[in-house]
Amino acid sequence: MKPLIIEGEFKCPSIDFNPSSGLLKIVGRSIPENPVKLYQPLEDWIAEFIKTDPKEVILFVYLDYLNTHSTECLLILMKRLEIYLKESGHNVKVIWNFDEDDEDMEALGEDLESIIQIPFEFKRL
Repeated sequence: MKPLIIEGEFKCPSIDFNPSSGLLKIVGRSIPENPVKLYQPLEDWIAEFIKTDPKEVILFVYLDYLNTHSTECLLILMKRLEIYLKESGHNVKVIWNFDEDDEDMEALGEDLESIIQIPFEFKRL
């Protein structure tokens, strides 16, 4: 399976999904005009990736801002990983990164953690 790499732009995060390591990185800002257009290929890639039965999947998220619709799309990705965790029992976790003074992103991570049954690791940068 090939990695999924998308270069970020001002309104779209960079994506680096590595099937060899199981590290799925979303970094930057997510305020695209059409979030589904951005996130649907990510969801499709994850669907194919989990068919390979990876032993470890780490969703690494470091966004300085995301709009409501992007949050919904990110939640869909997390739900797919949650199902995989429950079905496989393998190591799946989210590393939620946020700037030291960004209480909004910290709170959003905590909200997502309360919805999704995946272990979260919070990193204040």
